[in-house]
Amino acid sequence: MKITLLSSLGNINRHFIPRLIADGHEVTVITSRPEGVAAIEKIGAKAAVGLNTDLDFLSRTFTGSDLVYLMITGIAFSSATSMSDLAKIYSQAIKKADVKKVINLSSVGAQSPEAGILYEYHAMEDGLDELTGVTVKHIRPVGFYTNLLTEIAPLKAQGKIFEAISPETMRAWVHPSDIADAVYNRINNLLTDKAVSKIKYVVSDWATGTDWVNALGTNNISAQYVTISVEDLIENFVKAGLPKVVADGFGQMNQFQQSPDKLYQEIKSSNYHHGKVKINDFAKEFAQVYYQ
Repeated sequence: MKITLLSSLGNINRHFIPRLIADGHEVTVITSRPEGVAAIEKIGAKAAVGLNTDLDFLSRTFTGSDLVYLMITGIAFSSATSMSDLAKIYSQAIKKADVKKVINLSSVGAQSPEAGILYEYHAMEDGLDELTGVTVKHIRPVGFYTNLLTEIAPLKAQGKIFEAISPETMRAWVHPSDIADAVYNRINNLLTDKAVSKIKYVVSDWATGTDWVNALGTNNISAQYVTISVEDLIENFVKAGLPKVVADGFGQMNQFQQSPDKLYQEIKSSNYHHGKVKINDFAKEFAQVYYQ
């Protein structure tokens, strides 16, 4: 089967593309970087260099594909309109290329306007769902473990973790390799015409901030968890150069995470993908980067 994927050999794709190739599929990987072509071709895939905002390029590249895998790449979370525009480009390219099967990497939060910046993913989902004669499935991962790597600098400088969420609030986490497993399974299900749900959530583990601090401690990293206000978080984002509307969106996202029963209600009632990488496993990965 012919499969076309966005996002080059990113943290998720690099885990499952070799498996698709080993299964005998013809895989085309879209990258915006000419220097990324060699790595793509080295694993046996075909590289297509272009932008995910280029309708003509996407249409040409998607043509002949049995399945297309989409994700948000190269777009700033500046407004719902920008996400809607990208959804239109993807949808038009799929229609022009006559693709019949699509998997879209979305996110937790797409289900609720209360999720702040994450709710923008609903615009992509809604846009793709308007396609007729096309089977579209969405994968919604939760918070990426790899986002925690941003804590290394303040840990080294001050021995502190700064969060706008209580250390006792339960949070859902996911590892890129576990998302890759879910994507790989969903691709195989669609290509073999198995009945699957419209939406699949992916969770590796459930853990609080205190759990994370303890996991770091087992790897000889001492951390003090400091809770800051959402207002301070937004101010820090603005100082770092984010537009105020984007900073506000992240602030609202953090506010919503303080209500895990609301944020995760739909996940817990679904048959979500249970990942293998637990919080203690990722703490070991984190420590390797920390001590480099």
